[in-house]
Amino acid sequence: MPARVLYLHHVGELSGAEGSLRLLLRHLDRARVEPRFAGPAHGAFPAALAADGVPTLPLAFAPLRRAGRVLGAVARLVRIVRAHRVDLLHANGPQTNVPAGLAGRLAGVPVIWHARNLIHGDMWDVDRALAPLATRIICNAEAIRRRFAGSRGWDRSVTIINAVDTREFHPGVPRAPFRRELGVPDAAPLVGIVGRIGLGKGHEHFVGAAVRLLRGGVDAHFAIIGDPLFDEDAWRADALRRAVKDAGREDRIRFVGYRRDVPEVMRALDVLVLASDAEPCGRVLFEAMASGTAVVATNSGGTPEIVRDGREGLLVPPRDVAALAHAIGALAADAGVRARLGAAGVARVAAEFTIERYIARTLAVYDEALAPRRRR
Repeated sequence: MPARVLYLHHVGELSGAEGSLRLLLRHLDRARVEPRFAGPAHGAFPAALAADGVPTLPLAFAPLRRAGRVLGAVARLVRIVRAHRVDLLHANGPQTNVPAGLAGRLAGVPVIWHARNLIHGDMWDVDRALAPLATRIICNAEAIRRRFAGSRGWDRSVTIINAVDTREFHPGVPRAPFRRELGVPDAAPLVGIVGRIGLGKGHEHFVGAAVRLLRGGVDAHFAIIGDPLFDEDAWRADALRRAVKDAGREDRIRFVGYRRDVPEVMRALDVLVLASDAEPCGRVLFEAMASGTAVVATNSGGTPEIVRDGREGLLVPPRDVAALAHAIGALAADAGVRARLGAAGVARVAAEFTIERYIARTLAVYDEALAPRRRR
């Protein structure tokens, strides 16, 4: 009989963490896991899960500072667990981890926390402080697992780096359609940044590097693929557009917006840039590597665990426009190096980051968490 697993998430929009959870749910062996989702009833994320056959049980998760609302969510979650005879809770981030831990204690079911965030500056690490509420903690990078060093969360934690579906992202995906849409000649390098526009994502550094290279005579095209996900980030996109217009390079730096054809976009790029200040475990890195696309990324967060400098891509310091421009320029000028890095990326994904490997390791954690319950 499959384990009834209830997955928890607090955001209804579809971005990195949501995409990673959806990938997991799409590929789980339904003979072993019967998934349900508890979270927002509306939005792109629950709609995508519904299309994948995962039902949503509406449940609002409040910020942890709203103690009364958090406790209300815990009470509702306990009722859901009992009504649906849930065997295991899998919480997908900090706003759901604590309610899941409390509900698991009250309902007598094991709890998996998925730690996907880095902690910056003087932020209070609530997951570290309350780690005993979790049965097991999955970290999607060793950089994240280090948050639990010296705490009661260390022995409960394991690193399982994200994955990619190589049936969607691979070198055989057509390159031409997206390039034709942008009017990019076959021989011209196309450099892109893919993902939501937001704080710390580094789009301003990407634009700065692109302008610098174009002013220096580099014959390349640049694409910004993605939009702001949250209303408070709309001004960032406006500022980027103004910067490109002020530089007079609207002909070579294009704003493409949100795309559903991400495999085609990734394959069309000659260089994928991740310019974040500190990305925990960027999904776009796996997608680019699986597609055979060379990578330029910042040497921070979990990125060096995925892309090795000089092997699958080039790593540069965060917020360093000159270094970013130098690395992009080096790859734009040398198709042979791009091909070598791209081929190495395909090989690394096949060896380390397939969805099959990811699912197997995740199910092993489930088995560990469920073992005491199954022995009863």
